[in-house]
Parts: sequence; structure tokens; C-alpha cells
Amino acid sequence: MPKKIKTLDIILIAVILAGTAFGLYLHFDMNKTYSDEHIAAMFDPITSRYGIRIVYKVGDDFFSPLENPPIPAGPGRNSEVEPIKHRLLIRYVDILHKAFEKYPDDIINKYLKAIHFAGEINEGGLKYGGTYDPFRKIVYLINNGRQTDDLAERTFHHEFSSLLLKTNSFNMKSWTDNNPKNFRYLYDLYNSWEELDKIEISLEENEEIYKKGFMDSYGQTNFENDFNEYSAMIFTYPEKFKKIMNKYSRVRGKFKVWLAFYQKIDPIFTEEYLIGVKQR
Repeated sequence: MPKKIKTLDIILIAVILAGTAFGLYLHFDMNKTYSDEHIAAMFDPITSRYGIRIVYKVGDDFFSPLENPPIPAGPGRNSEVEPIKHRLLIRYVDILHKAFEKYPDDIINKYLKAIHFAGEINEGGLKYGGTYDPFRKIVYLINNGRQTDDLAERTFHHEFSSLLLKTNSFNMKSWTDNNPKNFRYLYDLYNSWEELDKIEISLEENEEIYKKGFMDSYGQTNFENDFNEYSAMIFTYPEKFKKIMNKYSRVRGKFKVWLAFYQKIDPIFTEEYLIGVKQR
């Protein structure tokens, strides 16, 4: 009996030591840094092809230069920003390559000038998951290590669609006609962030939300987020979206409006190109 106990003790100690070593490896691996030259070389295939800047250092030009802008314009100067860890930053070489391939090069060239990265952005208690500056044509991508590559790509499509929306006309009535009767977006129903904090808002999807014509509860907050979540789903999960659209008429109705908007930007955006089915 004592021998068995001793053997178990040795195994337990070995497991603990292995776990500690792995934890230390992850800590140091996550905090590994790279030279500016190394990072620039890794992103060069993207920056040279599309003519965009990759910004990961937090200087004055990281923030919006505008005070009280009439529409969202990126984090203000009073925001608290935690820089993105280099190990997370370099993952975006592949993520952005995959995301950009879904647009003609000239669309990225025309509507996007820079991507600003951060580990966290906190503006007066509001923590961003991503945002954008339509005046400077910037998308802000935030990653503290909890985002999968799919979610990181989805965030890009979500924010980039706002840049397209701000510079091209959109038939909003045709869109909202597909919402349930008497539906009002949550931002129209509540007057403060404190009230909204009591409402559960997430990117999780379910059948009831699809029936109402939304991709998730976050899409029910306002028109722009509704539109953004369609772009995020269509570009990131086209097969999944196709199944949802074929089952729910309100989703199909919004997709037709969404598609007409994107086709005005570039006729390459057909139903077959986007989700692999012929136009009806």
C-alpha cells in the first residue's frame, strides 16, 4: 500500500510540474516580442498589395483627432489602451489575408487606409470589441488572446462594412420592412448604457432570433449592427448563412437588400460568388 501511495505522489508531482512548466511556456510565449522590422516584413505582402498601414503602437495618431464627432470615429484621446501582444498581432497576417481575399483589391484600396490593433480599448468604461474611423478609413481590431481566428476575421468584416455603409447610399426602409411588425432596435428603446447593461446582448445565435430576421441579439441593438452582423456572417460563414437564409424568409429578405448594396459597390458580389448558389 505505501508503495502505491508513493507512486501516486510521484505521478501527481510530475503532473503539477508539467502543468507549471506549460503555464510558464504559455506566459513567455504570449509575451514574446518581435522587432519592428520583423513585424513589417511579415505584414509586407498585405501592406504592399493593398497600400494600408498596420499600426500597433499607441501614439497620438492612434486616437481620433475629433472631439464630439457626429458619428463614431474611433476611440477618443481619453481612452485607455493596452497594446496588443506581438504573438497575437502576427496571427493577423493569415487572418487578414483570408479576409481580404473575399474583396476585389480595389475595394480594400479605396475604403481602407489602416488597421489599428490593440489588446484592449476602454473609453469611459466602454470596452470595444472593435470599432472604426470613417473619416480616416481605419478599422480597429482588439484582441486580448480570447478571440479565435474566425472571430477575429468576423470582427474585421463587421467593422469594414461600416466603412462601406458610411460612404455609400443604402435603402434603410427596404431593410427595416423585413423586421417584425412594431419592432424597435434596443438602442431606441433604452436611454442609457446602464439600462442596456441589464439586457443580455451577445453574438450567440438561435432559431427565434433567425425567425425575426437577425443574426444574433447584438444585431438587434441598432440598424448598423444589424447590417454589420449580416456582413460578418456572410463573409465568414457563407455555408452556415446559406442554410439560415433558405429556412427563414426575413433573413432572405434582408439578404436581398444587403446584396443590392454590395453590388452597387462592385458587381462581383453576386449570390453565387458569396455563398455558392445561383441568383433567384
